Amino acid sequence: MLAGAGYGYGRWEDWNRLRTAESSVDGLREQAQSQAGEITELRRQLAVAKSSSDVDRQAYREMQQTVENLNARIAQLENEVAFYTRVMAPGDVDQGLRVDTWQLQPGNQERVYDYKLVITQVTNNNTYIQGRALVNLIGRKGQTQVAIPLKDVSPQVDDLSIRFRFRFFQNVVGQVRLPENFKPEKVEVILQSIGDKAMRVEKEFDWPGEGA
Repeated sequence: MLAGAGYGYGRWEDWNRLRTAESSVDGLREQAQSQAGEITELRRQLAVAKSSSDVDRQAYREMQQTVENLNARIAQLENEVAFYTRVMAPGDVDQGLRVDTWQLQPGNQERVYDYKLVITQVTNNNTYIQGRALVNLIGRKGQTQVAIPLKDVSPQVDDLSIRFRFRFFQNVVGQVRLPENFKPEKVEVILQSIGDKAMRVEKEFDWPGEGA
């Protein structure tokens, strides 16, 4: 009897422990589910926060880029205004044929450059001026200084000099392909107009990265 009672008590203890264990497991499962929900919510909040932060950074970058673009555009407009002011409303000391600008930008291939030459006539009248422009690349091949005509390195130029005829200004654009073993130092531009008030103008520009 006692043995049966003991056996029954033991089974009850086992069952009770099982119930406790099951209850504990259920509790752990509930906690796990709850924590999983919290983790999911935290991940969602982190994603939202990250997304919001990304949007803020992106908005800032876009605004900064817009400001930089506007500043660049303003600077460009100011340069254009200054250019047209020199050409259309010159001072007494500025009048005459001029080499206004020589610009070089790296092209899409090695040793290839895009160039732009701007020639102006600064005058109070509206008469046309004409003549020729000679452009030479000054540099070195080894220890020897050489002058290479633009015609020899630019497919857009088919004569030793470039003909010009304009009233206010003329742009000359094209590409330069540097010869091998040639190290450029300067660009020499010589303008020679014709007519009753013919004049000669010479100006040198340092090659980008060369000279002062």
